[in-house]
Amino acid sequence: MAREPLVVWLYGTKIAVLSEPSNRRLRLEFNQEAEERFRPQSVVLSASMPIDVSRRPNGVPVRVFFHGLLPEGEARVSISEEFGVTNGDDFGLLAAIGRDCAGAVVLQPEGERAPSTPTLESVLEPGDLQRAIEEIRERPLGAADDVRVSLAGAQDKLLLTQQSDGRWARPVGGTPSTHILKPQDMRFGGYAASEAFCLDLARQLGLTTVEATLVQIADRPTVIVSRYDRMATSDGIIRLHQEDALQALGRDASKYESDGGPSLRSVAKLLTTHARRADLVRLLELTTLNVVVGNADAHAKNLSILHPADGSIELAPAYDVTPTTFYTAIPTSRGVVAMSDTLGMKVNSKRSINEVTAADLIAEGRSWGMRQEEVEEAVMGTIESIGSLVGEAAKRWGIPDEMAEFVAARGSRLKAAGPAGPEQARGRRRPESRLDN
Repeated sequence: MAREPLVVWLYGTKIAVLSEPSNRRLRLEFNQEAEERFRPQSVVLSASMPIDVSRRPNGVPVRVFFHGLLPEGEARVSISEEFGVTNGDDFGLLAAIGRDCAGAVVLQPEGERAPSTPTLESVLEPGDLQRAIEEIRERPLGAADDVRVSLAGAQDKLLLTQQSDGRWARPVGGTPSTHILKPQDMRFGGYAASEAFCLDLARQLGLTTVEATLVQIADRPTVIVSRYDRMATSDGIIRLHQEDALQALGRDASKYESDGGPSLRSVAKLLTTHARRADLVRLLELTTLNVVVGNADAHAKNLSILHPADGSIELAPAYDVTPTTFYTAIPTSRGVVAMSDTLGMKVNSKRSINEVTAADLIAEGRSWGMRQEEVEEAVMGTIESIGSLVGEAAKRWGIPDEMAEFVAARGSRLKAAGPAGPEQARGRRRPESRLDN
């Protein structure tokens, strides 16, 4: 039996209806209001699905976009069980938790009132936050019958709304969440602080607007990061639309390039087509930052684009930046497993982050059609700036001394080799495990 379609809202406008014409097959139907509010062929929803009332997209881009709004791994399994949804049922899970997704998309059954900033409040009392962190495995994202929230990723996360007085509240009744709380995986010492540290570097480089705070909750270091796709105004919290690179490219593929996922060049091509030249430069600077800090997990779902309401496109602020390769092994139920140094997205065809040189970063930028002077300035300028920022940022966030030395040493090696690059080092055996955000 066909299930009730879901209304797709964007920036307060009912732009489409999502239906399931057959089992596990999704179809999107744009309406006239979408073309009137935005324009025909606008990519304001997704770069892979221009607004067109004459078409009913039902293939890969639709499936990839809406699947990309949902949690992954054990978090998805737990939330599916919470709402009585069969595992793998995207449409059913979207119906259950689509009231607050990444970006400005809201999905809800026909007949429900238009989404707005609700007046409902659920302020957390002393002890509530600790319990939420303690129960995060059983209740990922803080999702519950009155909190219908969704966010991609497999890492433990809790979504909350910060009120104007600074108090934390549960995002009940469709209230937009404003912050993400990430309790540290205690197998990785200093990991929460390392994310705050890397975001600090990114902020000083002009690559992110995300603010980080480090707190201790339930005996776990926890990093709290502001959502760049939310904005507080006098009229309430406004959602800003965004999508990750996998959604924007409409690719039914892994988020990792080595497993068939998108390349940096494909993202650069998207930005060349739709965005400004400055966004291409920022993409190269962000790639350089990831290489310097040792973040091999910069995959296609950790790279996003913003969709302002005017239909333009710009590279989203940096997020989920951590020195993954600082950690060499991880204890698992299968024993200690070596961590992977394989890049989520290759740089100049290099698979291992430890093989990438400044010359590779420059060659990668050149392959996007950028000028030699542009790429050299972006790459070498970013390496130089990080070198001058690491010391103070490390003190500010209290990361382990050996982690600060690890990042500083990587930057020094890249800077010393310069644009020409050294003779390529031999590749090492590919390890087996990733830090999955």
